[in-house]
Amino acid sequence: HNGRGGRPRLQRNPRARILPPVASSPNAGLEAAASAAAAAMSKPGTPLKPGTPRRDFTPTGTSSFAPRMANTGAMSARGNMKVPFLPGYSSNPLSETQVSLKKNQTLTYGLGGEHAKGVRGGMSGLPKLDLEQLESLMNPRHRYDMTKHSATHEEREAAKESARNTYRPAMPPAWLKHDRQVVRFAAYFQEPVHENPKENFRVRHCTIFFYLEDGTMMVTEPRVENSGIPQGTFVKRHRIPKSDGNFFTYQDLATAETIEIYARAFRIYDCDDFTRDFYENGLGTRLEPREEPPMDSFRDTQMREIDLLSQPTARDILESKEYNELFVGGSRRNQKLQQYLENDRKVLSFKALWDDPTLYGSRMYFQLHYYLADDSIEIHEDLARNSGRDPYPVFWRRSQLRKNPHISPAPGMLEPEADLYKPEDLVVGDTINVYNRDIYLYDCDSFTREFYRGYMGLEQTSHEIKAPAPVHVQLGHAPHTGIGTEEDSMASCLHLTPRPPRRDILKLMSEDGKVMRFEGKMVNGVAEDANRKFVVVMYLADNTVGIWEKRQRNSGHASGKFAYKSKMKNPATGDWFQPQDFFLGNTVEVNAVPFALVGADDATIVYMEENSHDFPLADTPVIVRKVQRIRAAIEKASQSGKAEHSVEEFYGIASSAGLDLCLHELLTLARNYGKQDGFNARGTITLSKLLAAL
Repeated sequence: HNGRGGRPRLQRNPRARILPPVASSPNAGLEAAASAAAAAMSKPGTPLKPGTPRRDFTPTGTSSFAPRMANTGAMSARGNMKVPFLPGYSSNPLSETQVSLKKNQTLTYGLGGEHAKGVRGGMSGLPKLDLEQLESLMNPRHRYDMTKHSATHEEREAAKESARNTYRPAMPPAWLKHDRQVVRFAAYFQEPVHENPKENFRVRHCTIFFYLEDGTMMVTEPRVENSGIPQGTFVKRHRIPKSDGNFFTYQDLATAETIEIYARAFRIYDCDDFTRDFYENGLGTRLEPREEPPMDSFRDTQMREIDLLSQPTARDILESKEYNELFVGGSRRNQKLQQYLENDRKVLSFKALWDDPTLYGSRMYFQLHYYLADDSIEIHEDLARNSGRDPYPVFWRRSQLRKNPHISPAPGMLEPEADLYKPEDLVVGDTINVYNRDIYLYDCDSFTREFYRGYMGLEQTSHEIKAPAPVHVQLGHAPHTGIGTEEDSMASCLHLTPRPPRRDILKLMSEDGKVMRFEGKMVNGVAEDANRKFVVVMYLADNTVGIWEKRQRNSGHASGKFAYKSKMKNPATGDWFQPQDFFLGNTVEVNAVPFALVGADDATIVYMEENSHDFPLADTPVIVRKVQRIRAAIEKASQSGKAEHSVEEFYGIASSAGLDLCLHELLTLARNYGKQDGFNARGTITLSKLLAAL
């Protein structure tokens, strides 16, 4: 010890005598001697003679001695017995059996590039440097020395290829001809299921691999989630024997066949494209087409679950999931990152205009920018100098422009799916809708034309825009205020001093007291108004209209005046009602209520026939010329043996022949070539009289 309480210090004492340590057992000395001899034999060098002391590093103050055993054979320390030649029992020195397995360097660098050196064995195979080459390499000008040829990259590759083994036998073996070639078949087998109320068998799908290089086979089963069956490699790769003792070959495998592997029947129902080509082109065997494997209850349930999962999820559920992810600290998904990286700082530029159709509107010019990075649109007003408009040119702030704009009445409500404007929608010559304004695109820049030429194969044109010709707008008359008649209000607009409107005195005197009375029915579609009866009166002196409702018992409606006598406008024509607008079969609208004229008194019918030049529907010669076109149909109807036909029957004959007659025309024919029945438009027409007139 070093006297400080530390560990013993090893010292070399050349004069120390090596003594064996104190034995703790009767044979401890022999065991120590054997171990010392083995340690001495394991070191290289000349072996010591028996009895020669060996100096070694020993602790200070102690010594040990073990005689060197003769290397005539491995002997045991007990009874000179040989040690068995097994791992851990051999006591032969390693120096006598050790072989140099060193792999020497075979490449060196010299003038002209890399060079290969000869392989030398043993420790003397170290590469030797050529001093002359080293001295020449000291001068940097050796790089420009052209006295020796430097091998190019192609020459080195050619030398490397020539050094390879290019020998190919005339009939290559299977391991070389079919190297890494595998035929693959899809198969299944049925497995019984016991004591299960849901299924009594299960179809398990497998894949059979046959390796052509060595004739081995392997069967695997694809893993199915939540199947509860250990799946994966079903049969390891090896040569599988058949029931007759031979091994399976590629001739034994084919689609629509059943094979037996270790007492289990596999039905092959399909294969891949390489397998079909190999059998058809290489073997001349055509495989059967694919078979549909049977479906078990487990597979059927799984397919239904897959169909349910494949259905699109409701948008409110997706938005709630995204909200929950953001609420717990998640980040938003950047779905358009690739679009942003590819189209950043790429902008389509268009020139547009909008013609303001309002009273004091003018033509507005715009500059439209479409950003391909995020499908956003920006529209600026292109104001001219001294335009008189405020210098705020932003018409549409940069954002996505929707075709279906929507405003949520309350926050948090679901919005309809956005239909955005895409580059396909921006074509020169078309219009887009912004703030309910139809903005017309008439030109674009060169980059936009190049983009559409490569993206859509579309050639964007340029339209010439001419300034609109100035039009002098004449001021119209002020609308009627509702006080008095419209002629009185117009007189105050035409003259500084209002004058009374001119009246047709001759018409007032000649048509005084003459009226046209019609029976009307409401046709507004209300069931309560279907049976109401009205008297529609047209005053011929001043073309005013009045309507009264007839009294009916238990009708529930008050009789009397429905519309005051006044001049009214016909909504169908936009002008005042005229006597020619009233005839049987017509529908007139008064005070937003439609009335169908279904009858007239005798005075009205006679007045219209006397003034047939104003009422062509009551002109008999005109109606006869109109009926001349269906003379053949009338003759055919007269041959039926029936002399008289009602107005409704004659209307059916005319309609089948392609002639449309109104109720007043039918009444006129009945009055002249038949007889009229009562006040309503009923009567009969004698076909013989009508044919005589035709």
